[in-house]
Amino acid sequence: MVDMRHSIMAALALTMSCMMAHAADDGATTPPVFHIDHPGLKKLSWQLLCQASTFRDLTVMEMLDVLHTNGFHHIELSPGQSLSPDHKEIKIGPDMAPAYLDMLSVRLKDVHLDIVSYGVVDFGHSEADARKVFEFAKGLKVKNIVATPPRDSLEMLDKLANEYQINVAILNQPGSPYTDSDALFQATKERSTRIGVCADIAEWHRAGQDPVDCIRKLKGRILEVYPKDSSNPQETAAVSDALKELAQQQFKGPFCVQTEKGSGPELLKNLAAAVNSFSDVVTKLAAALQ
Repeated sequence: MVDMRHSIMAALALTMSCMMAHAADDGATTPPVFHIDHPGLKKLSWQLLCQASTFRDLTVMEMLDVLHTNGFHHIELSPGQSLSPDHKEIKIGPDMAPAYLDMLSVRLKDVHLDIVSYGVVDFGHSEADARKVFEFAKGLKVKNIVATPPRDSLEMLDKLANEYQINVAILNQPGSPYTDSDALFQATKERSTRIGVCADIAEWHRAGQDPVDCIRKLKGRILEVYPKDSSNPQETAAVSDALKELAQQQFKGPFCVQTEKGSGPELLKNLAAAVNSFSDVVTKLAAALQ
């Protein structure tokens, strides 16, 4: 295990050096600065997560070091990402051997990060398939599994969610049956509170829905929020209004930032912009609390 840690750390150092060198080549003399308002988040009882799929070009072990360096405490793990530079063939998911899960758990502890959610997940075609996902999530102490499951699987997932004490957060993903907030309301209204919503605010706005109205309609059912980064001023304003509504509802839970723009230093810059925009709103909302 010690040799493995040394190998991982060497690979991480190389990765960061390469990223910094690339930044210098692109004319970026300094890395982007992440301003995460941890006191404000604590005051609101919110958590800031980074979605692992943002770092699609890195392994999980490399990603953890980048997030730790930039002040993150929590992540949303993504299925299918390679584990480490030495174990690229090992993909994140229920088929991971216990030894590799232990390796991941040790590394998380080393960098003071925890896995709050896991997604976006395919539960498979049977209860046995879904149970494997819950077992995997339980092993990593996951609170939310983000997914877009078929409507006819919700009764079974509700049973497993209560058995494992892990939430299922249904995402309003484009092209899924849950793009419309009415569909999410219908899917969750007769389920236990373990079945709820992962609210992608920008996607509601893009679908022509008012995110504030959606949040009001789904009050008490929202388990997680995606404040997706955007260069569109109208979307940015919609996200800000939605966060204000969540604060007024006294929502307590995770917000998962992500970006799909660029790679290497450009990706870090875009992620920092998304994080800092979110943190600016957090600071204002926390200051308004009595």
